[in-house]
Amino acid sequence: MRALSWAIAGAIVLGAVAAEPAGDPEVPEKYLKVDVVKALLDRRQAVVLIDVRSPQQFADLHIKGARNIPLGDLPARLAEVPKDKDTLVVLY
Repeated sequence: MRALSWAIAGAIVLGAVAAEPAGDPEVPEKYLKVDVVKALLDRRQAVVLIDVRSPQQFADLHIKGARNIPLGDLPARLAEVPKDKDTLVVLY
């Protein structure tokens, strides 16, 4: 897992920057504002959105095209996360 070549970013739905990350030396963390992610999507960049909320919250409202992988399930479901170095993976 140390050889992960994809970037994980966190985005807050309201566009604010999240609190400082706890730190994980295995995962490069980068926080993006919503307008930056939207611009990437508008330019059709390789971006995968992963909604880490509960399935119920996801069913109530989510960003079109997002995948739902609850945060607690993420370690067991890492195979579902793209590993292409050119794909930005955004967790929100």
